[in-house]
Amino acid sequence: MRSDMKKVVVERPRGQSWVPNRKFGARLRYVPDHDYEDEPKGVGISASYRDYGYGQKWFTDVLGPLERYLRSNVGRPWDKVYSEICAGLDKRKATGLHIFQHMEQFVDKNCYIGADGNPYSDPEGWAVRWFYVHPRTRLLCQAPARIGAHRRRRARLLTEDVKVLNLGNGRGYWKHDEIWYRVKLKYIFVDWRKRKDPPAIWDIFAKKEVKLGWGGHWIAEEKKQCNHKELEEVRGLLEARQRRIRKM
Repeated sequence: MRSDMKKVVVERPRGQSWVPNRKFGARLRYVPDHDYEDEPKGVGISASYRDYGYGQKWFTDVLGPLERYLRSNVGRPWDKVYSEICAGLDKRKATGLHIFQHMEQFVDKNCYIGADGNPYSDPEGWAVRWFYVHPRTRLLCQAPARIGAHRRRRARLLTEDVKVLNLGNGRGYWKHDEIWYRVKLKYIFVDWRKRKDPPAIWDIFAKKEVKLGWGGHWIAEEKKQCNHKELEEVRGLLEARQRRIRKM
Protein backbone atom coordinates (compact mmCIF):
# COMPACT_ATOMS: atom_id res chain seq x y z
CA MET A 1 0.00 0.00 0.00
CA ARG A 2 1.35 3.42 -0.90
CA SER A 3 2.37 5.53 2.08
CA ASP A 4 0.47 8.60 0.80
CA MET A 5 -2.81 6.64 0.83
CA LYS A 6 -2.78 6.65 4.62
CA LYS A 7 -3.00 10.45 4.68
CA VAL A 8 -5.76 10.53 2.07
CA VAL A 9 -7.88 7.94 3.88
CA VAL A 10 -7.47 9.26 7.39
CA GLU A 11 -7.02 13.04 7.14
CA ARG A 12 -8.83 15.84 5.37
CA PRO A 13 -7.26 19.14 4.34
CA ARG A 14 -7.39 21.92 6.87
CA GLY A 15 -10.89 23.27 7.31
CA GLN A 16 -11.56 26.62 5.52
CA SER A 17 -8.12 26.54 3.94
CA TRP A 18 -9.50 28.98 1.37
CA VAL A 19 -9.90 31.70 4.04
CA PRO A 20 -7.15 34.37 3.78
CA ASN A 21 -4.52 34.35 6.48
CA ARG A 22 -5.63 36.52 9.39
CA LYS A 23 -2.15 38.02 9.68
CA PHE A 24 -2.31 39.71 6.27
CA GLY A 25 -4.67 41.89 4.25
CA ALA A 26 -6.18 43.72 7.23
CA ARG A 27 -5.96 47.43 7.94
CA LEU A 28 -5.43 48.13 11.62
CA ARG A 29 -7.74 50.70 13.09
CA TYR A 30 -6.00 54.00 13.91
CA VAL A 31 -6.91 55.56 17.25
CA PRO A 32 -6.57 59.36 17.13
CA ASP A 33 -4.76 61.23 19.88
CA HIS A 34 -3.02 58.09 21.16
CA ASP A 35 0.64 57.34 21.33
CA TYR A 36 2.17 54.62 19.16
CA GLU A 37 2.37 52.30 22.16
CA ASP A 38 -1.43 52.48 22.53
CA GLU A 39 -2.23 51.64 18.90
CA PRO A 40 -3.38 48.03 18.06
CA LYS A 41 -0.51 45.84 16.86
CA GLY A 42 -2.44 42.78 15.53
CA VAL A 43 -5.82 41.17 14.85
CA GLY A 44 -7.00 38.52 17.29
CA ILE A 45 -8.53 35.22 16.32
CA SER A 46 -12.30 35.38 16.55
CA ALA A 47 -14.10 33.11 18.94
CA SER A 48 -15.90 31.29 16.12
CA TYR A 49 -12.66 30.68 14.24
CA ARG A 50 -10.94 29.41 17.36
CA ASP A 51 -13.73 27.51 19.12
CA TYR A 52 -15.15 25.63 16.11
CA GLY A 53 -11.82 24.28 14.93
CA TYR A 54 -11.45 26.19 11.67
CA GLY A 55 -7.92 25.92 10.35
CA GLN A 56 -7.32 22.62 12.16
CA LYS A 57 -7.18 19.04 10.88
CA TRP A 58 -9.76 16.48 11.93
CA PHE A 59 -10.27 12.74 11.61
CA THR A 60 -12.61 11.71 8.83
CA ASP A 61 -13.64 8.79 6.64
CA VAL A 62 -12.43 9.46 3.13
CA LEU A 63 -12.63 5.80 2.16
CA GLY A 64 -12.57 6.08 -1.62
CA PRO A 65 -8.82 5.32 -1.87
CA LEU A 66 -9.22 2.23 0.33
CA GLU A 67 -12.06 0.95 -1.82
CA ARG A 68 -10.08 1.61 -5.01
CA TYR A 69 -7.06 -0.18 -3.58
CA LEU A 70 -9.11 -3.26 -2.72
CA ARG A 71 -10.82 -3.19 -6.12
CA SER A 72 -7.44 -3.06 -7.87
CA ASN A 73 -6.41 -6.23 -6.03
CA VAL A 74 -9.52 -8.28 -6.78
CA GLY A 75 -8.52 -11.74 -7.96
CA ARG A 76 -5.32 -11.88 -5.90
CA PRO A 77 -4.80 -14.13 -2.88
CA TRP A 78 -6.17 -12.34 0.17
CA ASP A 79 -3.19 -13.33 2.35
CA LYS A 80 -0.80 -11.51 0.02
CA VAL A 81 -3.01 -8.42 -0.18
CA TYR A 82 -3.35 -8.32 3.60
CA SER A 83 0.42 -8.74 4.06
CA GLU A 84 1.08 -5.77 1.79
CA ILE A 85 -1.39 -3.65 3.72
CA CYS A 86 0.24 -4.62 7.01
CA ALA A 87 3.65 -3.72 5.63
CA GLY A 88 2.49 -0.19 4.81
CA LEU A 89 0.47 0.54 7.96
CA ASP A 90 1.12 0.27 11.69
CA LYS A 91 -1.79 -1.00 13.77
CA ARG A 92 -0.24 0.53 16.87
CA LYS A 93 -0.89 4.02 15.53
CA ALA A 94 -4.33 5.59 15.45
CA THR A 95 -4.17 6.23 11.69
CA GLY A 96 -3.27 2.65 10.85
CA LEU A 97 -5.79 1.21 13.29
CA HIS A 98 -8.50 3.42 11.79
CA ILE A 99 -7.90 2.01 8.30
CA PHE A 100 -7.79 -1.59 9.57
CA GLN A 101 -11.12 -1.09 11.33
CA HIS A 102 -12.72 0.09 8.12
CA MET A 103 -11.13 -2.74 6.17
CA GLU A 104 -12.91 -5.18 8.49
CA GLN A 105 -16.17 -3.57 7.38
CA PHE A 106 -15.23 -3.62 3.70
CA VAL A 107 -13.98 -7.22 3.45
CA ASP A 108 -16.05 -10.22 4.60
CA LYS A 109 -13.56 -12.99 5.37
CA ASN A 110 -16.03 -15.61 6.64
CA CYS A 111 -18.81 -15.63 4.05
CA TYR A 112 -20.37 -18.61 2.31
CA ILE A 113 -21.58 -19.13 -1.26
CA GLY A 114 -25.31 -19.71 -1.63
CA ALA A 115 -27.11 -22.02 -4.03
CA ASP A 116 -27.47 -19.09 -6.46
CA GLY A 117 -23.69 -18.59 -6.54
CA ASN A 118 -23.81 -15.26 -4.67
CA PRO A 119 -21.86 -14.60 -1.44
CA TYR A 120 -23.75 -14.27 1.84
CA SER A 121 -22.37 -13.10 5.16
CA ASP A 122 -24.57 -15.35 7.34
CA PRO A 123 -27.12 -18.19 7.04
CA GLU A 124 -30.00 -15.70 7.39
CA GLY A 125 -29.35 -14.55 3.84
CA TRP A 126 -27.66 -11.16 4.28
CA ALA A 127 -25.77 -10.53 1.04
CA VAL A 128 -22.14 -9.38 1.11
CA ARG A 129 -22.05 -5.66 0.42
CA TRP A 130 -18.50 -4.78 -0.68
CA PHE A 131 -15.69 -7.35 -0.91
CA TYR A 132 -15.24 -10.90 0.33
CA VAL A 133 -12.65 -13.67 0.55
CA HIS A 134 -13.82 -16.70 -1.42
CA PRO A 135 -14.18 -19.58 1.06
CA ARG A 136 -12.62 -22.13 -1.30
CA THR A 137 -9.98 -20.24 -3.32
CA ARG A 138 -9.16 -17.61 -0.65
CA LEU A 139 -9.02 -14.97 -3.39
CA LEU A 140 -10.19 -11.40 -2.83
CA CYS A 141 -13.48 -10.93 -4.71
CA GLN A 142 -15.91 -8.07 -5.21
CA ALA A 143 -19.56 -8.64 -4.37
CA PRO A 144 -21.99 -8.39 -7.28
CA ALA A 145 -23.94 -5.17 -7.53
CA ARG A 146 -27.09 -5.32 -5.46
CA ILE A 147 -30.42 -4.68 -7.13
CA GLY A 148 -32.11 -1.63 -5.69
CA ALA A 149 -35.61 -1.67 -4.27
CA HIS A 150 -37.00 0.08 -7.36
CA ARG A 151 -35.50 -2.50 -9.73
CA ARG A 152 -36.65 -5.37 -7.52
CA ARG A 153 -40.20 -4.01 -7.59
CA ARG A 154 -40.10 -3.60 -11.36
CA ALA A 155 -38.78 -7.17 -11.82
CA ARG A 156 -41.51 -8.50 -9.53
CA LEU A 157 -44.25 -6.67 -11.44
CA LEU A 158 -42.94 -7.87 -14.81
CA THR A 159 -43.07 -11.53 -13.71
CA GLU A 160 -46.32 -11.22 -11.75
CA ASP A 161 -49.20 -13.41 -12.89
CA VAL A 162 -51.98 -10.86 -13.51
CA LYS A 163 -55.40 -12.24 -12.70
CA VAL A 164 -57.56 -9.11 -12.51
CA LEU A 165 -57.76 -6.21 -14.97
CA ASN A 166 -59.96 -3.38 -13.72
CA LEU A 167 -61.51 -1.26 -16.49
CA GLY A 168 -63.36 1.08 -14.14
CA ASN A 169 -67.08 1.66 -13.62
CA GLY A 170 -67.44 -1.79 -12.08
CA ARG A 171 -66.18 -3.59 -15.21
CA GLY A 172 -63.12 -5.75 -15.67
CA TYR A 173 -61.54 -9.04 -16.66
CA TRP A 174 -60.72 -11.92 -14.32
CA LYS A 175 -58.54 -14.98 -14.99
CA HIS A 176 -59.52 -18.24 -13.33
CA ASP A 177 -57.95 -21.62 -14.18
CA GLU A 178 -56.15 -19.95 -17.14
CA ILE A 179 -59.48 -18.79 -18.58
CA TRP A 180 -60.37 -15.10 -18.88
CA TYR A 181 -63.86 -13.91 -17.95
CA ARG A 182 -65.64 -10.60 -18.34
CA VAL A 183 -66.85 -9.71 -14.84
CA LYS A 184 -68.81 -7.15 -12.88
CA LEU A 185 -66.58 -5.95 -10.05
CA LYS A 186 -67.40 -4.65 -6.60
CA TYR A 187 -64.88 -3.16 -4.15
CA ILE A 188 -65.18 -4.11 -0.47
CA PHE A 189 -63.00 -2.67 2.29
CA VAL A 190 -62.86 -4.56 5.59
CA ASP A 191 -61.86 -2.12 8.33
CA TRP A 192 -60.07 -3.80 11.24
CA ARG A 193 -60.73 -0.76 13.45
CA LYS A 194 -64.43 -1.61 13.64
CA ARG A 195 -63.47 -4.76 15.58
CA LYS A 196 -65.94 -6.93 13.74
CA ASP A 197 -65.32 -10.32 12.20
CA PRO A 198 -64.56 -10.11 8.46
CA PRO A 199 -67.66 -10.80 6.39
CA ALA A 200 -68.22 -13.91 4.26
CA ILE A 201 -69.01 -13.39 0.58
CA TRP A 202 -70.09 -15.73 -2.20
CA ASP A 203 -67.22 -16.61 -4.53
CA ILE A 204 -68.71 -17.20 -7.95
CA PHE A 205 -65.57 -19.03 -9.11
CA ALA A 206 -65.18 -21.31 -6.08
CA LYS A 207 -68.99 -21.52 -5.81
CA LYS A 208 -68.93 -21.21 -2.03
CA GLU A 209 -68.76 -18.59 0.70
CA VAL A 210 -65.29 -17.40 1.67
CA LYS A 211 -64.21 -15.06 4.45
CA LEU A 212 -62.39 -11.89 3.52
CA GLY A 213 -59.27 -10.70 5.26
CA TRP A 214 -58.61 -7.16 6.47
CA GLY A 215 -58.10 -4.50 3.84
CA GLY A 216 -59.50 -3.88 0.36
CA HIS A 217 -60.83 -6.57 -2.01
CA TRP A 218 -62.24 -6.66 -5.53
CA ILE A 219 -65.13 -9.10 -5.74
CA ALA A 220 -66.57 -10.55 -8.95
CA GLU A 221 -70.35 -10.49 -8.75
CA GLU A 222 -71.09 -11.64 -12.31
CA LYS A 223 -68.97 -13.48 -14.89
CA LYS A 224 -69.05 -14.51 -18.52
CA GLN A 225 -66.29 -16.21 -20.50
CA CYS A 226 -64.50 -13.85 -22.89
CA ASN A 227 -65.03 -14.07 -26.64
CA HIS A 228 -62.27 -13.55 -29.24
CA LYS A 229 -62.70 -9.77 -29.32
CA GLU A 230 -62.50 -9.49 -25.54
CA LEU A 231 -59.42 -11.74 -25.46
CA GLU A 232 -57.73 -9.37 -27.91
CA GLU A 233 -58.52 -6.50 -25.54
CA VAL A 234 -57.06 -8.48 -22.62
CA ARG A 235 -53.82 -9.08 -24.55
CA GLY A 236 -53.59 -5.39 -25.42
CA LEU A 237 -54.11 -4.39 -21.78
CA LEU A 238 -51.42 -6.81 -20.60
CA GLU A 239 -48.92 -5.54 -23.20
CA ALA A 240 -49.65 -1.92 -22.24
CA ARG A 241 -49.10 -2.82 -18.59
CA GLN A 242 -45.69 -4.36 -19.43
CA ARG A 243 -44.65 -1.22 -21.32
CA ARG A 244 -45.62 1.03 -18.41
CA ILE A 245 -43.66 -1.09 -15.94
CA ARG A 246 -40.51 -1.09 -18.11
CA LYS A 247 -40.60 2.72 -18.18
CA MET A 248 -40.72 2.95 -14.38
